[in-house]
Amino acid sequence: MPAASDGGMAGTDGQARRLEAVRVSLTGDMARGFSVWYRVHSQSFGWLGWAHDGENAGTTGLGSRAEAIDVQVLPQGQVPRGYDGSRAACVTK
Repeated sequence: MPAASDGGMAGTDGQARRLEAVRVSLTGDMARGFSVWYRVHSQSFGWLGWAHDGENAGTTGLGSRAEAIDVQVLPQGQVPRGYDGSRAACVTK
């Protein structure tokens, strides 16, 4: 799907499709000093690992609904509490 910004809609409307994965990124002045970290709670897998700055988070091609999204904006160089890089941020078919 194309990216959305500034309040634009991402995804579909009225088609009863599942949200499986997201990509989030900052722009402008925020992107110069901060990183955005996010993770998805997947219907089939529970909490997946952390992604950041435009990486895929969730599942692709599995039809596994994203049930929650945890988002943190942190100064560049910092990572979310509990991050160890051991869990996949995106599970694909």
